[in-house]
Amino acid sequence: MTHILNFTIAGVFSAPQSSLTTEAMLHIIGDDVKLTVEGGQTVWQGTLKDLRIDPPLGTLSRKIYLPNSYLFETSQNDLVDQIKANGFWKRLVKIEKTGWHLILFAIITPILAFGLYSLVIPLFISFAIFMTPEAAIRLIDKNTIKSMDLAFMDPSELPPERQENIQALFSVLVAQAESETMRKRRMPNYNLLFRTSEHMGPNAFALPGGTIVLTDELVNMFPEEDYVLNAVIGHEIGHVVEEHSLKQIYRALGMAALVSLVAGDAGPMLEDIVLEGSALLSLSFSRKHEMQSDDYSYELLKSSGLRTDGLVTFFNRINEEFPIPEAGEWMMTHPLSRKRVENIESKLEADGISYEPVSADLIEEDLNKE
Repeated sequence: MTHILNFTIAGVFSAPQSSLTTEAMLHIIGDDVKLTVEGGQTVWQGTLKDLRIDPPLGTLSRKIYLPNSYLFETSQNDLVDQIKANGFWKRLVKIEKTGWHLILFAIITPILAFGLYSLVIPLFISFAIFMTPEAAIRLIDKNTIKSMDLAFMDPSELPPERQENIQALFSVLVAQAESETMRKRRMPNYNLLFRTSEHMGPNAFALPGGTIVLTDELVNMFPEEDYVLNAVIGHEIGHVVEEHSLKQIYRALGMAALVSLVAGDAGPMLEDIVLEGSALLSLSFSRKHEMQSDDYSYELLKSSGLRTDGLVTFFNRINEEFPIPEAGEWMMTHPLSRKRVENIESKLEADGISYEPVSADLIEEDLNKE
């Protein structure tokens, strides 16, 4: 049985090109519509199909447009919804009241966010890196080192001959890396620095322009194991070649910085990156980046004709000194040392290379001798 409309809506009426409003009534009987003002005077009459009704927007008053540019406005939204009981907006209002739209929104939003994060943002990051001037990258290195020297790094205390020896190892690896990356648009300005730092301990890190820092604490941890230092240096060169620092910078800055590059208003953003080089200190490479650099180090050592099991020794020693619980791996930016060792061991096995793993007993014995 079809329901016949029969009700009256109270509101205000305004004539074309006029800001004056008059109290009015909109009478709905079946498909017939009549607009009257005070005293029952009929201003307009027609049918439902003549009406154009604004969609609902929360509890705001609804506007109903009549022919001849007449406007009727009312706050009786429930009655307005009944005018088009079988229409699109009525169904939409019903969905809104039941809350299904919230469920749909909750489902769609994570999907869109994942797509933005995994597909769109990497494209913007690649473009931003392409647009970053060489001079800006060099200044990032310079200002980051300056900030760290002021904050918690001191000049190296390694003997000059030891530094020269490691610099020679570094030169061999850089020459090989440069020969393999000539196809890239940007050629880093590689530079090896030595620092000591109680805050950092045995550590090494790479900056986007090609500056690589080794701490005295790391070098002294492997006093006669240059093949380990080679592997660590190769790992840091991998970060530079794969532009991991720049990727982390732009990901941390977010979409606003990337959009500014696309829009051509990158000046202030680049100034922030260059002058606030210390911001790079708060960034960590992702597990994916770390594994990529491990792989790069292995291949670089292999192509250089050098021993390739250095990272196995390195991670075994580090894990003995600074054990990390495996329970919270999903919260970590770095992969577990065990998994990184397994990764390198699988490569050694595939290449038919045999080596002697460093046991915990031997590590403890070496530490007791020091």
